[in-house]
Amino acid sequence: MVCSGKMAGKNGGDLIVPRKWYKILPRESWERFEKIETSFPWFEVYELPSEVYALYEPGQFEEVISYLVQGEERAALVDTGNGIGDIKGLVEELTDLPVTVVNTHAHGDHIGMNHAFEEVAIMDTPFSREVSRQGRSHESMAHFLEEGMVWKPLPDGFDPANYHVSPFEVTRWLRDGDEIDLGGRRLEAIHTPGHSPDSACLLDRGAGLFWTGDIFYNAPLYVYAANTDLDQFVESYGKMVDLFPHYDRLLPSHNETWVEKGILRRVLEAARSIRAGEAGEFREGVRNGIPIRRYDYEGFALIVRAP
Repeated sequence: MVCSGKMAGKNGGDLIVPRKWYKILPRESWERFEKIETSFPWFEVYELPSEVYALYEPGQFEEVISYLVQGEERAALVDTGNGIGDIKGLVEELTDLPVTVVNTHAHGDHIGMNHAFEEVAIMDTPFSREVSRQGRSHESMAHFLEEGMVWKPLPDGFDPANYHVSPFEVTRWLRDGDEIDLGGRRLEAIHTPGHSPDSACLLDRGAGLFWTGDIFYNAPLYVYAANTDLDQFVESYGKMVDLFPHYDRLLPSHNETWVEKGILRRVLEAARSIRAGEAGEFREGVRNGIPIRRYDYEGFALIVRAP
């Protein structure tokens, strides 16, 4: 039996942004890791196993997580956050190694400070090429600062009226299967479109780690907006599940980290059932003029375009 809730407002109401979302913070799962004190209070920094730092931004609704991954010769910065905090200064405080930015995709909350770095790698698609040339305008980024989206004080020197993402130079355009050599460890780029055309996961076979970007995190997964594609989403999940023998832990780009991989199989099953029209209850609304349906499951949700 399908149960549909009443239509929400133009921004999807609680289907997207729950009221007072920050009341659930701090998330208990972060207590497993050592918190590192830094000079940049906008970020919470946690030391994970295998020479990885999680650079967490819990002060804004997206709860973005970027990652600093250290090899013997170089470090990779997996995404540069939403551009509110000085992630370049933070990274320089954490490591003396030369740093290459490796983006999971070109949405604004993942490329916020790309322009501050000399070396940037991202999946080669028309979408990512366009974003690198144009950046993101204030109009396209301002919603991250709307009422109810930020609860911590903004960093000193940050100007909300000038909030945007600058164009940036890409020094390496990635293809599916390309490797980033950090010296003693390699990150393999896995093209996983669905959330965006350029979405990529990063696989560290040696450490058994898998960075998922926005194709997975423990929260509502968006497969409704422009440039999303449910068929590609399902195909990408099949690809990720096929890689199970090579990793144990997921490192998503929002909310929580160090997630057990088994949840990916459940997301795949849910997405397949939604695509086939066989899923159960849902709530419906409208987001930026797009009719949407939200299907809730234990540990995640899927928000898709309504038929």
